[in-house]
Amino acid sequence: MTGNGNPFDPMASWARLSERVENQGKDIVDLRSNMNTGFQTVNAAIGTLSNELRSNSRTQWPVIWSAIGVGVVMLSGLGFMALQPIKDNTARLEEAVIRVSENAQASLKSINDSMVTQKEMEQRTARGVEDRARTDTAVKDLRDAQVPREELIRVWDNYDQRFIDQQRQIDEIKTAQGSIYGQRDVILDLRERLDRIEHPRP
Repeated sequence: MTGNGNPFDPMASWARLSERVENQGKDIVDLRSNMNTGFQTVNAAIGTLSNELRSNSRTQWPVIWSAIGVGVVMLSGLGFMALQPIKDNTARLEEAVIRVSENAQASLKSINDSMVTQKEMEQRTARGVEDRARTDTAVKDLRDAQVPREELIRVWDNYDQRFIDQQRQIDEIKTAQGSIYGQRDVILDLRERLDRIEHPRP
């Protein structure tokens, strides 16, 4: 992420730099053509001056020095005009390269911050293996402590059979008691007792 919140796009930055370099190349080609035109103009002026000097028998030193001064001034101006845009564009390119490198470093730092290191992955893997081993041990202990369903069903069936046998025994005892001393006998005994209590012997 860049400072203003936009995601860093290295391809767009590269495209902008390529466009600037192409513009620099075009400026250099234009400068070369301008310099060629200027040199041709100076060459024509020097040719004209040399023709005039040939036609005169006397050396025209003031004209020569003036021509040399004009040529030097023109060459200096052309050189300054040629070098100044290159310097400006070079400075802009350096700033753009610095910004691109800063953005790349910031994006690499954010990527590094969001990535998990190999050491951390190894630690997490080791912890996962330990957790898996503990879970397997706990599951094995639970399986060992459990009773199979078939065995539980057999035990429950035995309990049911014992309950049935006990109930049968209780029913047999009740039947035996009922056949020996039934309800009718209990009622007769109670009536006899009441009679004895109501009619005491004299």
